[in-house]
Amino acid sequence: MVPKRQRQTLLLPSSCSDVDEPEPSTSGLRRRPASSASRRLTSPYFSSDGDSSGDEYVPRRAEEDSDIGPSSEDELDYVSQADTTLDSDEPLSTFVTKVWRRNEPGSPNFVWRKKDNVSKRFGFAGSPGVKADLDETSSPLEIFQCFFTDDLLQHIIRETNRYAGISPPVSPHMRKWTPMSKEELMAYFGLRVTMGFHKIPCYRDFWSHHPTVRVPKDRLWKLRPVIDALNTAFVESLVPEKDIAIDESLWKFHGRLRFVTFNKNKRARFGLKVYKLSASTGPSSGYTSCFRIYTGQDKSTVPASTKAVLDLLEMSSSMGKGYCVFVDNWYTSPSLFHILQSRRTNAVGTVRVSRKWMPRDLTVKRRGDVDYRSSNTGLLALQWRDRNVVTMLSTVHNAQVEEGGKPRVVADYNVGMKGVDVGDQFSASYSTPRKSRVWYRKIFFFLFDLALVNSFAVYRTMGGRMPQKEFRMELAMQMIGDTRSVHSICREAARPTREVRSRLQQRGHSIQSVPDGKRLRCRWCSARGVRKATRSRCADCLVGLCTYGCFEAWHSAT
Repeated sequence: MVPKRQRQTLLLPSSCSDVDEPEPSTSGLRRRPASSASRRLTSPYFSSDGDSSGDEYVPRRAEEDSDIGPSSEDELDYVSQADTTLDSDEPLSTFVTKVWRRNEPGSPNFVWRKKDNVSKRFGFAGSPGVKADLDETSSPLEIFQCFFTDDLLQHIIRETNRYAGISPPVSPHMRKWTPMSKEELMAYFGLRVTMGFHKIPCYRDFWSHHPTVRVPKDRLWKLRPVIDALNTAFVESLVPEKDIAIDESLWKFHGRLRFVTFNKNKRARFGLKVYKLSASTGPSSGYTSCFRIYTGQDKSTVPASTKAVLDLLEMSSSMGKGYCVFVDNWYTSPSLFHILQSRRTNAVGTVRVSRKWMPRDLTVKRRGDVDYRSSNTGLLALQWRDRNVVTMLSTVHNAQVEEGGKPRVVADYNVGMKGVDVGDQFSASYSTPRKSRVWYRKIFFFLFDLALVNSFAVYRTMGGRMPQKEFRMELAMQMIGDTRSVHSICREAARPTREVRSRLQQRGHSIQSVPDGKRLRCRWCSARGVRKATRSRCADCLVGLCTYGCFEAWHSAT
């Protein structure tokens, strides 16, 4: 058992040699005087104890929660990384309860001081690099198949064939369904990659699909096997460098869907919100290790922003390995960073000054001014005025200012936060999704695009030099191969041959447009019980006939 006096130096295990341990504090935690003057605070949460130095701040809850906190400076306790009671496999609610017993923001042990921060940076224990069975000679198709595996392709083929078998034909013109093969599916995917180079306004010019029913429980149940398979493949194929970013992307969608969100700060504004964990630095920058689509069903005992960060770190197996996580002000809070510290994870982010347990007396008046506070757990709160006021929270920085007057924490944040944005830029350059009212079709090709971007990131990590456009073009050609789409083959079969046209013209029959742009009912379609209007007719018979197929069939029968 470690004596309570020695627990102050146990913020990190002794094996982390790259971390500077703070000197034990001799001032400890002082009680607020009971005089009425002590109640006249300049901040609703923090107060000076009357010392002329003004270095120590005491939270208002120090007296109210004295029954759960230490009674003297000898009992001051920090978050101990040697505490084996904090089991990472326990439910989040239980874990949070244990961590918040000591040193949580708002507890008697959590104190903001007007001193520079002694950062508690954890040593990076990850092993970055490509983990898939690939090398520098691997083709784009081989890289892509690490994510769209044979099992995933077989699932798509099986569900597609099953759906075609149980769905009644929408039109009698539809041909009998022929089971799809893997070669046809890959050719289709290759064409979708090619569609990213051509901006065609009408999706009907490519293909059309049937509508579907609503989702009863899991709103993503139709795509759940695809989402789970991709998340697993992303985690197993590449481990990012030590700097990672967590942010949300907005996949544009204007259809009718229960979990469409609105974000006025995004270019698309209406769409599907997706939480992503992406690599920020190195050749793998932009690689998405895992993702989670928001469906409006986030219910938890912790805030949604905190839950999103912890879930992604657990899904990517990044927790407890010394990664440095960069987040924006929607996620950042002293409570979240305290939890990450207890799980050996570094964190940096912008923060809203109104967040709970933030110091309220940070003041910067002129451009270039810097003000900061630090906690006894190694947490830095820094405010800097540039064109606007920027407030930062970090567990790995001090108040160092670089040449030019910019704090180091701001410069590192600008570099570390770009991971998700880089991936979105790669995806937007040659986007494969097209306009669609069917939500699951749209999401599927957003996922397909995500796999393409990750394939390109793996290619660059292994030393590839091709730009993204050439990489996608080569991938598309390898996907298509010698296979032609069923759509093209059927259109060629329906097109009349020169011999048939020539023979009909010799008999005086030829196709002409109906005058005045009117429509006539196709005589051949009507004979088969199909109601169809056309703008073409036979110049000799003066009956409406479709251009391809019906014109020849009508005259052959008559």
